[in-house]
Amino acid sequence: MKFSDDVTVANIAVAYDRICSVFECDGDVEIDVDELGEADLTFVQLLESARRAAAEEGRRLDLSRPAHGALLQVLQRGGFLDPEDRDRSEFWLHGANSQ
Repeated sequence: MKFSDDVTVANIAVAYDRICSVFECDGDVEIDVDELGEADLTFVQLLESARRAAAEEGRRLDLSRPAHGALLQVLQRGGFLDPEDRDRSEFWLHGANSQ
């Protein structure tokens, strides 16, 4: 699944619907945010929730590459990159440094 436009509170319902439709299929889910425009906290919260829901179903939800650009800035400002939370850090950064 690819997000290439802005994903903010103004259109988060569209992103939610897209993620829900992917969960109707079996298997793991990969999210491509390489060409993501603007992002805000609602998108981060949506992906966090989807990641947890996937884990509860025994599935994986991963980013195709580490968060960068606007998404990385939101993660940093929102305090989502605590190095003590290894699962979250691995999901967002793929083991890379957030700096």
